[in-house]
Amino acid sequence: MNRAPLLSACLLAACLACTESPRTPPASPAPSPTMPTPPPPAPPPAPPASKPNGASAPAAASCSASRLSPVPKPTATPLPPAVASMRERIIKAAVACDYAGLQKLGDEKGKSVRFSYDPDQDMATTWRIQEEWKDSPQPVLARLVHVLNLPFYQEGNLYWWPTAFREGATDADFALLKGIYPDEMITDMRKEKSYIGMRVGISADGDWQAAIQGD
Repeated sequence: MNRAPLLSACLLAACLACTESPRTPPASPAPSPTMPTPPPPAPPPAPPASKPNGASAPAAASCSASRLSPVPKPTATPLPPAVASMRERIIKAAVACDYAGLQKLGDEKGKSVRFSYDPDQDMATTWRIQEEWKDSPQPVLARLVHVLNLPFYQEGNLYWWPTAFREGATDADFALLKGIYPDEMITDMRKEKSYIGMRVGISADGDWQAAIQGD
Protein backbone atom coordinates (compact mmCIF):
# COMPACT_ATOMS: atom_id res chain seq x y z
CA MET A 1 0.00 0.00 0.00
CA ASN A 2 1.40 3.41 -0.90
CA ARG A 3 1.41 5.49 2.26
CA ALA A 4 2.63 8.73 0.71
CA PRO A 5 -0.75 10.05 -0.49
CA LEU A 6 -2.38 9.13 2.79
CA LEU A 7 0.34 10.90 4.81
CA SER A 8 0.04 14.00 2.69
CA ALA A 9 -3.69 14.09 3.22
CA CYS A 10 -3.24 13.82 6.99
CA LEU A 11 -0.65 16.62 7.10
CA LEU A 12 -2.97 18.89 5.08
CA ALA A 13 -5.85 18.27 7.47
CA ALA A 14 -3.62 18.96 10.46
CA CYS A 15 -2.46 22.30 9.01
CA LEU A 16 -6.00 23.43 8.34
CA ALA A 17 -6.98 22.60 11.95
CA CYS A 18 -4.07 24.63 13.35
CA THR A 19 -4.68 27.78 11.27
CA GLU A 20 -8.48 28.07 11.76
CA SER A 21 -9.21 30.71 14.42
CA PRO A 22 -11.84 29.95 17.07
CA ARG A 23 -15.28 31.43 16.56
CA THR A 24 -16.13 34.25 19.01
CA PRO A 25 -19.61 35.49 19.67
CA PRO A 26 -20.38 38.80 18.01
CA ALA A 27 -19.84 41.77 20.28
CA SER A 28 -23.07 43.25 21.57
CA PRO A 29 -23.62 46.89 20.69
CA ALA A 30 -22.53 49.40 23.36
CA PRO A 31 -25.47 50.80 25.31
CA SER A 32 -26.39 54.29 24.31
CA PRO A 33 -25.91 56.89 27.07
CA THR A 34 -29.12 57.81 28.88
CA MET A 35 -30.00 61.39 29.81
CA PRO A 36 -30.87 62.03 33.50
CA THR A 37 -34.56 62.54 34.17
CA PRO A 38 -35.17 66.25 34.93
CA PRO A 39 -36.85 67.02 38.29
CA PRO A 40 -40.52 68.00 38.18
CA PRO A 41 -41.08 71.76 37.97
CA ALA A 42 -41.56 73.54 41.31
CA PRO A 43 -45.16 74.53 42.06
CA PRO A 44 -45.88 78.25 41.66
CA PRO A 45 -45.80 80.28 44.91
CA ALA A 46 -49.13 80.55 46.65
CA PRO A 47 -50.71 84.00 46.40
CA PRO A 48 -50.69 86.02 49.66
CA ALA A 49 -53.70 85.48 51.83
CA SER A 50 -56.20 88.26 51.66
CA LYS A 51 -58.80 89.40 54.12
CA PRO A 52 -62.44 88.62 53.34
CA ASN A 53 -63.91 91.15 50.91
CA GLY A 54 -60.46 92.66 50.48
CA ALA A 55 -60.48 94.22 53.95
CA SER A 56 -57.10 95.07 55.46
CA ALA A 57 -56.09 94.39 59.06
CA PRO A 58 -57.36 97.12 61.42
CA ALA A 59 -54.75 99.51 62.76
CA ALA A 60 -53.88 99.24 66.43
CA ALA A 61 -55.76 101.70 68.62
CA SER A 62 -53.74 104.70 69.69
CA CYS A 63 -54.14 106.97 72.70
CA SER A 64 -52.03 108.37 75.52
CA ALA A 65 -52.35 105.12 77.52
CA SER A 66 -51.67 102.62 74.72
CA ARG A 67 -48.03 102.05 75.77
CA LEU A 68 -48.81 101.49 79.45
CA SER A 69 -49.21 98.12 81.14
CA PRO A 70 -52.77 96.78 81.40
CA VAL A 71 -51.84 95.00 84.64
CA PRO A 72 -52.55 97.09 87.77
CA LYS A 73 -49.75 97.59 90.26
CA PRO A 74 -50.24 95.77 93.59
CA THR A 75 -51.78 97.85 96.36
CA ALA A 76 -50.15 98.20 99.78
CA THR A 77 -53.38 97.03 101.44
CA PRO A 78 -55.93 94.72 99.78
CA LEU A 79 -58.98 96.20 98.10
CA PRO A 80 -62.44 94.63 98.34
CA PRO A 81 -62.81 92.16 95.44
CA ALA A 82 -65.49 94.26 93.68
CA VAL A 83 -63.33 97.39 93.89
CA ALA A 84 -60.21 95.55 92.73
CA SER A 85 -62.12 94.09 89.77
CA MET A 86 -63.45 97.47 88.64
CA ARG A 87 -60.03 99.09 88.99
CA GLU A 88 -58.43 96.34 86.93
CA ARG A 89 -61.04 96.59 84.17
CA ILE A 90 -60.80 100.39 83.99
CA ILE A 91 -57.03 100.17 83.52
CA LYS A 92 -57.36 97.45 80.90
CA ALA A 93 -59.96 99.41 78.89
CA ALA A 94 -57.92 102.62 79.09
CA VAL A 95 -54.75 100.92 77.83
CA ALA A 96 -56.79 99.44 74.96
CA CYS A 97 -58.07 102.97 74.14
CA ASP A 98 -61.55 101.49 74.47
CA TYR A 99 -63.72 104.56 75.06
CA ALA A 100 -66.95 102.60 74.63
CA GLY A 101 -65.69 100.01 77.11
CA LEU A 102 -64.95 102.71 79.67
CA GLN A 103 -68.43 104.15 79.19
CA LYS A 104 -69.92 100.69 79.69
CA LEU A 105 -67.98 100.21 82.93
CA GLY A 106 -69.26 103.57 84.17
CA ASP A 107 -72.85 102.50 83.48
CA GLU A 108 -72.45 98.93 84.73
CA LYS A 109 -74.34 99.53 87.97
CA GLY A 110 -76.92 101.73 86.31
CA LYS A 111 -75.35 104.97 87.49
CA SER A 112 -73.23 107.08 85.17
CA VAL A 113 -69.79 108.28 86.24
CA ARG A 114 -69.47 111.84 87.51
CA PHE A 115 -66.84 113.53 85.35
CA SER A 116 -65.77 117.01 84.39
CA TYR A 117 -66.57 119.33 81.52
CA ASP A 118 -69.61 119.16 79.24
CA PRO A 119 -72.60 117.84 81.25
CA ASP A 120 -74.56 117.27 78.04
CA GLN A 121 -71.95 114.96 76.59
CA ASP A 122 -71.10 111.43 77.70
CA MET A 123 -67.76 110.63 79.27
CA ALA A 124 -66.44 108.54 76.36
CA THR A 125 -67.09 111.27 73.77
CA THR A 126 -65.59 113.96 76.00
CA TRP A 127 -62.41 111.98 76.66
CA ARG A 128 -61.98 111.08 72.98
CA ILE A 129 -62.26 114.76 72.02
CA GLN A 130 -59.70 115.71 74.67
CA GLU A 131 -57.29 112.96 73.59
CA GLU A 132 -57.60 113.81 69.89
CA TRP A 133 -57.68 117.57 70.25
CA LYS A 134 -55.38 118.73 67.44
CA ASP A 135 -54.04 121.91 69.04
CA SER A 136 -53.53 120.63 72.58
CA PRO A 137 -54.24 116.90 73.11
CA GLN A 138 -54.81 115.91 76.72
CA PRO A 139 -53.48 112.57 78.07
CA VAL A 140 -56.69 111.79 79.94
CA LEU A 141 -56.48 108.00 79.65
CA ALA A 142 -52.81 107.87 80.63
CA ARG A 143 -53.55 109.95 83.72
CA LEU A 144 -56.48 107.68 84.55
CA VAL A 145 -54.16 104.65 84.51
CA HIS A 146 -51.34 106.38 86.41
CA VAL A 147 -53.67 107.64 89.13
CA LEU A 148 -55.23 104.20 89.64
CA ASN A 149 -51.73 102.81 90.17
CA LEU A 150 -51.07 105.25 93.03
CA PRO A 151 -52.00 104.63 96.69
CA PHE A 152 -55.69 105.01 97.57
CA TYR A 153 -57.64 106.02 100.64
CA GLN A 154 -61.13 105.23 101.88
CA GLU A 155 -63.78 107.80 102.72
CA GLY A 156 -67.07 106.29 103.86
CA ASN A 157 -68.24 103.83 101.23
CA LEU A 158 -65.88 105.16 98.54
CA TYR A 159 -62.31 104.26 97.66
CA TRP A 160 -60.45 107.23 96.20
CA TRP A 161 -57.31 107.70 94.10
CA PRO A 162 -54.89 109.41 94.63
CA THR A 163 -54.10 110.21 98.26
CA ALA A 164 -53.23 113.78 97.22
CA PHE A 165 -56.99 114.37 96.97
CA ARG A 166 -57.66 113.64 100.63
CA GLU A 167 -57.97 116.30 103.29
CA GLY A 168 -54.64 116.97 104.93
CA ALA A 169 -52.60 115.55 102.02
CA THR A 170 -48.87 115.61 102.70
CA ASP A 171 -45.91 116.64 100.58
CA ALA A 172 -45.23 112.94 100.10
CA ASP A 173 -48.70 112.49 98.59
CA PHE A 174 -48.03 115.26 96.07
CA ALA A 175 -44.56 113.92 95.32
CA LEU A 176 -46.20 110.74 93.99
CA LEU A 177 -47.67 112.80 91.15
CA LYS A 178 -44.27 113.45 89.55
CA GLY A 179 -44.29 112.39 85.92
CA ILE A 180 -48.09 112.47 85.74
CA TYR A 181 -48.42 116.25 85.83
CA PRO A 182 -45.90 119.04 85.09
CA ASP A 183 -43.64 119.92 88.02
CA GLU A 184 -44.95 123.49 88.10
CA MET A 185 -48.53 122.26 88.43
CA ILE A 186 -47.57 119.87 91.24
CA THR A 187 -45.78 122.70 93.07
CA ASP A 188 -48.84 124.93 92.80
CA MET A 189 -51.20 122.19 94.02
CA ARG A 190 -48.90 121.42 96.93
CA LYS A 191 -48.70 125.11 97.86
CA GLU A 192 -52.48 125.46 97.72
CA LYS A 193 -53.02 122.09 99.39
CA SER A 194 -55.59 121.40 96.69
CA TYR A 195 -55.36 118.56 94.22
CA ILE A 196 -57.19 119.41 90.97
CA GLY A 197 -55.97 116.54 88.81
CA MET A 198 -57.73 113.29 87.91
CA ARG A 199 -59.42 111.66 90.90
CA VAL A 200 -61.24 108.36 90.71
CA GLY A 201 -63.87 107.02 93.11
CA ILE A 202 -65.16 103.44 93.26
CA SER A 203 -67.74 102.28 95.80
CA ALA A 204 -67.27 99.23 97.99
CA ASP A 205 -69.66 97.23 95.79
CA GLY A 206 -67.65 98.01 92.64
CA ASP A 207 -69.63 100.94 91.23
CA TRP A 208 -67.37 103.38 89.35
CA GLN A 209 -68.82 106.67 90.53
CA ALA A 210 -66.32 109.42 89.76
CA ALA A 211 -63.55 110.37 87.32
CA ILE A 212 -63.20 114.08 87.92
CA GLN A 213 -60.59 116.56 86.66
CA GLY A 214 -60.16 120.23 87.44
CA ASP A 215 -61.65 122.35 90.20
